[in-house]
Amino acid sequence: MARKMALVPKELVSEYYQLNKPEIRVEDNISNLLHDEETPDDMKARLLSHWIPKYQRLMQPPPPPKPFEIPKELLQETEVEQEEKPTSLFSRKNMIAKYISYTIPKTRKKYILPILEKLRDVNYTFNDMNELQKDGKTEYRSNVIDLFSYLMRNERADSQPPPGFHTFLQGILDANI
Repeated sequence: MARKMALVPKELVSEYYQLNKPEIRVEDNISNLLHDEETPDDMKARLLSHWIPKYQRLMQPPPPPKPFEIPKELLQETEVEQEEKPTSLFSRKNMIAKYISYTIPKTRKKYILPILEKLRDVNYTFNDMNELQKDGKTEYRSNVIDLFSYLMRNERADSQPPPGFHTFLQGILDANI
């Protein structure tokens, strides 16, 4: 990056650096305003009410930084708090619900978690590969996202249901949803 350079007399250098300081610039504005005879007094009063607080803020030293400390209560975890942390089952259920919510209409997202909970109550769960399980027996090649998407969208009546949909539908009927 190219920079332009120029020779400047010494007396102008000090003025240039002083004008770059905000407190000197504000001070010069106030003194010019006070010595200006063309400006009416009421206008001077308004402008001074603007410049004087600004000058006072600039002249006050900055407050010292506040030390940051973490409260001791937050650093210590009791055994009760460790037991209350959600298990992997809840986080897994929330993760499944999150993925399902991407594929279904927004108006039906509120039904995902209650349906998953009621299905779990009647022993319909989903394994690590998101396949439907009924009483521990896996419906192979079924996918929770496909099942919910087909159930909640079902735009085409002539389309083939995904694998395991009949078992999934039976689970919904068993749970009285």
